[in-house]
Amino acid sequence: MGSYYNPVKIKINKIDVIEDVLNTINPQLRNIVLLHRGGDFSQSEAGCSLYQCLEDVEVKQLEVNISNPDVEDLFHYYKQIENFDYQCIVGIGGGSVLDLSKSLAALKGMEIDSSSTLRSIIKQKLYIENQNFVPWIGIPTTSGTGSEVTCWATIWDRANGVKMSVDWEKIYAHTAIIDPTLTATLPKGLTASTALDALCHATEAYWSKSSNEISRIYSLEAIKKIVNNFEKVFNQPNDLTLRNEMALGSLYAGLAFSNTRTTACHSISYPLTLELGMVHGIAASITLAKVMEINFDSIIENEKLLQAFGVSSCSEIQELIEHFHQLSGFSSSLKDYEANEEIIETIAANAFTKGRMDNNPVALTKEDVTQILLSIY
Repeated sequence: MGSYYNPVKIKINKIDVIEDVLNTINPQLRNIVLLHRGGDFSQSEAGCSLYQCLEDVEVKQLEVNISNPDVEDLFHYYKQIENFDYQCIVGIGGGSVLDLSKSLAALKGMEIDSSSTLRSIIKQKLYIENQNFVPWIGIPTTSGTGSEVTCWATIWDRANGVKMSVDWEKIYAHTAIIDPTLTATLPKGLTASTALDALCHATEAYWSKSSNEISRIYSLEAIKKIVNNFEKVFNQPNDLTLRNEMALGSLYAGLAFSNTRTTACHSISYPLTLELGMVHGIAASITLAKVMEINFDSIIENEKLLQAFGVSSCSEIQELIEHFHQLSGFSSSLKDYEANEEIIETIAANAFTKGRMDNNPVALTKEDVTQILLSIY
């Protein structure tokens, strides 16, 4: 039972369809903000194609060369465009670029004089009263985050050791453009970590308390595509057929968890990243099989979940994740990230993000989380 909703228009096409998309938003659109990864982007094939499509509008560019944006980063970018009257934001990049894009779309025109003010706006969700928000277009260059089809953005507050979210139904992207060719040059480590993030999105969406018939279909299809093509795309990174399969797997995972949100694995991943500096996709996937084992009897049609992974038990999923980690150059042991029992206690205490941990089908205690972490120590 349940209901499903996602308003994002999806174009699985070349990046140059953006001209038609902008015209759909507003034929008179004149000013846009463009967020991209910086570096040699303007000389890349994607960059050249995009700039050619945008030559009739005034473009304010923001180069984003950071990962896991902090509230200080968001304030920095906000100040750069504060006095620019933009009618749309285009984000082309990984999850950090897309999360900043939708956050800036939500904050347009608000009076923000400091990072402290911005922190309060995010905590109190004051942006939902903003009548000046603008549409945004998401163009992912990784196959993993699903940010182009969700209505929330992760913004870290490292000064206070917490993860925050800009979360509002009105900041679903107007359009997501899925161009698998944009992922062909991804380094192997990033290909792997983002794919593992998407695999967690799909799996956690399947067993989430908010799971529904449609989200579970997307989840299973996403898992199949990611698991069946992970090693292939790792060994043949320039194969566009494989890149297309991974892009679709990521998209389906995004469509699944856009309605369900994530659960315990992601909730535990946040302090793993804060305390140990673990890459997000690794931090989320490192507990996936262990949490699945705890949840298993509470999962609707749990055999279908195993079948999607191509295994017959949760222990085989643990072996599969460890294989993917090893293949990608990451460890599946917390010791290799300089963890110790004291840090594990801290991580367990901070692993209870509202809306994530309480979305898990089985209620976990701090002691449960500690045991999960010690089992992979």
